[in-house]
Amino acid sequence: MRTLIAYFSWSGHTVKIAKKIAAETSADLFRIERQVPYSQDYETCAYKEAKEEIDQKVRPEIKTPLPDIQKYDNIIVAFPIWWYTSPLPVWKFLESYPDWKGKKIYLFANSYTDDYTYMENALKDARSSVKNAKVEAGLFNQEIEKLDEWLIERHLK
Repeated sequence: MRTLIAYFSWSGHTVKIAKKIAAETSADLFRIERQVPYSQDYETCAYKEAKEEIDQKVRPEIKTPLPDIQKYDNIIVAFPIWWYTSPLPVWKFLESYPDWKGKKIYLFANSYTDDYTYMENALKDARSSVKNAKVEAGLFNQEIEKLDEWLIERHLK
């Protein structure tokens, strides 16, 4: 079984999680990047750019080329929680493929809070963005300490 780790990281926290998972699984890494990068300034990024996208449900263009998901059985999508769900470039990534048939998608989210409602929102949004895939929660926030056990249980390691 081949695994892809697709991740979105603005501040650098999520890339650390993605690389940790990749080191444990020998999975391929793909960075989800907005075509026009977000501002380096937190206030501008969070309260103007990202907020406008979520309010208007805008799917920003992302850099390509995208990976060939047909090569993978499992896709782990890692991201920070922005405005109570995943950032909109993650939605665009998921919507970029017309059919996810036979794929398992696991979401790994991190947030400043431990409010699991945010993971539930991200799951709901991911499930509405893909066709024919099984989307499940991965680990959230401090649960990353259970990574080895989680990977073994799902036969990813």
